[in-house]
This record gives sequence, structure tokens and C-alpha cells, in this order.
Amino acid sequence: MKLDGFRDPFGSVRRPIRKFARNKDGLAAMEFAFIVPIMLLLFIGVVEFSQALTIDRRVTQVASSAADLIAREKSLTTADVEGVMQIIAHLVAPYDASRLKVTVLNVYSGITDATDTKVCWSHNHNGGVNTYADNQKYGMPAGILGKGSSAIVAEVTYDYQPLIFEYFLSAFKMEETFYLKPRLSNSVEFNTKKCL
Repeated sequence: MKLDGFRDPFGSVRRPIRKFARNKDGLAAMEFAFIVPIMLLLFIGVVEFSQALTIDRRVTQVASSAADLIAREKSLTTADVEGVMQIIAHLVAPYDASRLKVTVLNVYSGITDATDTKVCWSHNHNGGVNTYADNQKYGMPAGILGKGSSAIVAEVTYDYQPLIFEYFLSAFKMEETFYLKPRLSNSVEFNTKKCL
């Protein structure tokens, strides 16, 4: 651009800038470069969420199966309970069963007071969730036990470690507690110990 015989000193700079601004070559590559990281994070997030959801469902299944298998018996030994634990370890496969901790216990209520609930016996697998002494008080949800009755309680935790975000997130616990009444008797004997 000329002004009164003078040449614009910035004209040689403006022309390439205008040409570059109007050029559409490589626009799709630039848009792709912006979208790929977002899409990758969404994909990884979906994979992590679905894996966590699967493990959470398996923890629930382990708690219900452990309580169910023990509630079916009249009496058990330590070897019997460990056999049940081997069965439920298969429910977690292909995930790491060593992260699974299970405590199974028989809780009974007093003959005159249904809210007076105590631990008859307990068994910990893989370190267990909690440690209970015989005749220790145990808080049961209301309405599960009547006077002079018992229930099998399965407490399960799983230390879930995210697969892909392993270096950014620490392990967190997935927990489940399941209650079932014994089917064949008022309580389940453990190593010849009777509850009621």
C-alpha cells in the first residue's frame, strides 16, 4: 500500500500473515490434535469406571455367596470355612484375590432382648476385615434378628487399585456386608461351638 509516494514498510510482513490466516491447509490435522487427548482421556476413564464397577459387583457377590454357603450348614470346621473361601476366591477371578479380605461371623441375640446382639464365633480369611472376640457386642441393623435368634454375617473388603491411573490414584476400599439367617438350624456351630 502506498501513501503519498511512500511505500508501506509493513506491507511485506502483512501479506504473508493474511495469506496464512486465509489458508485452510492442515486445519483438520490441528482439530484432530486438539480432540485426540480429550478422546483418549474419555476412553481411559470409561475403561477404569467399567473395571471398578465390575469389581464392586463381584465384592457384593462374594459377600452374598459367603454368607449363603455358610448359612446352609448346621455345623462347620475351620477347614470347611476355608473351603468356602477358596470357592469365593474364584468369584473374583481374573482380578487379584489376595486383595480380598473376608470376615464371616455368627451373631446371636439375647433370649429376652433382640437388640442385645453378640458375636458367637468369627473367622477371618486373608487377614479379615475386623477381628472379633467371642461374646463381643455387635451392632446389627434393626429387624434382622428376633429374640433368641442368630444370623450369619459376611464382611468383605477389596483394596481396588486403578489399572491405568495406578501412578496417580492410590488404592481404595470397596466394602460390602451381607446378613443371612441359618437355614437348617437356629445357629451354625463352628468347631463344635454352639451359639444358642
